[in-house]
Amino acid sequence: MITLHGQTYIPPKANRLEKLVVLIHGYGASGDNLLDLSYHWQDSLPNAVFAAPNGPETCDVNPSGYQWFGLPDLSPVNIRLGLDRAGPVLQNYLQNLMTTYQLAPQDVALVGFSQGAILALDMMFLMPTLAGVIGYSGVFLPPKNRPLSPPLTKALLVHGTLDTVVPYSAFIHAEAALKDHGISFETHTCHGLDHSISPDGIQVGRDFLSQVLSSSIKTQGAAYGS
Repeated sequence: MITLHGQTYIPPKANRLEKLVVLIHGYGASGDNLLDLSYHWQDSLPNAVFAAPNGPETCDVNPSGYQWFGLPDLSPVNIRLGLDRAGPVLQNYLQNLMTTYQLAPQDVALVGFSQGAILALDMMFLMPTLAGVIGYSGVFLPPKNRPLSPPLTKALLVHGTLDTVVPYSAFIHAEAALKDHGISFETHTCHGLDHSISPDGIQVGRDFLSQVLSSSIKTQGAAYGS
């Protein structure tokens, strides 16, 4: 199994590590591109560890960046093939982190941007009891085989109306598909925003993470510094 690498960040006020937020970068980027989000959210999640792995492959079009899977084109068939390769790799990474910090899936939230959002939303079907998933500027591609029951994970979609990389129409389609699959979700539209994460999107993400990670506080979390 491929091993993912990247940085982690623990808020300086952490006492016991009770929650995990994993940041999943976009195509051609790296975990470092999203790690700054942890500084905006650490006060609301003081006992969470933030992890920002790099994708498993060097990016096809940017050798200094990474990809979760190649994109020869944006057809659903090729995206699904990529998700089916990358999903188990990310799942193994998450399971190792949960073992390290003595956490359950209900203590874990995923935050993805662009290609990372596509993967994060798909992980709900591999790990259906995750606390929450945020998809910034992404696409939701339903699984090939519809599960008998919907994931228990709650989702948040955030998208800019002027996104020219992943058009706003993808956001509309994602809303309909999530509803069709019985998934509990919230949405936030960033008016006038291109393919990026805005300050209001960061704030909405913070509030969402605080909500989904507020329950089931563990009493046996890993002690900071142990």
